[in-house]
Amino acid sequence: MSRIRITAWDATDTQLERSAELYASVFAEPPYGEDPETSRSSFIERVQRYALSHADFRFLIATHGDDVIGLVLGTGAAEGDWWRDRLTEVLSHEQQEEWLGEACFSIAELAVSPDFRREGAAEQLMDAVLENLPYETAILGCYADALPARRLYSRLGWDPIESGVHIGASPALEILGRRLR
Repeated sequence: MSRIRITAWDATDTQLERSAELYASVFAEPPYGEDPETSRSSFIERVQRYALSHADFRFLIATHGDDVIGLVLGTGAAEGDWWRDRLTEVLSHEQQEEWLGEACFSIAELAVSPDFRREGAAEQLMDAVLENLPYETAILGCYADALPARRLYSRLGWDPIESGVHIGASPALEILGRRLR
């Protein structure tokens, strides 16, 4: 296995821009098909906004040498959080109680360079971002047709909560959860 190093974002524009380039290239791939320039700029804006406004903000970057080869972005999600509030519209009361509670941790993004997939980068990123969190559960949304990502999450202990969910105009999503304690 290649030597992969996981570190917290150093809060510099340079590291953020390098991470955004990786993000844009990964999410231009099928099944996502996002426009790279739009994806890049929205990712930068989202990281900057989350860093200032979200509890327990965590943005971790995987590097190999000087190259950014992976990233994970997550935050606490309590009532009033956009993503959590959208989930309350599509999950049953029981699912909300079990997985959202008063607050949970939300994985907003996970991306790994194609050259470093199946080498442990995603698992290392996920382990690091979920370490020592003050929450009982974590949640994430995954494109229903992103089969490799869904297999990864299953292998990492994420349980399906709800399938075929649409948030706004999104493609079908699978909502997944993982117990942290």
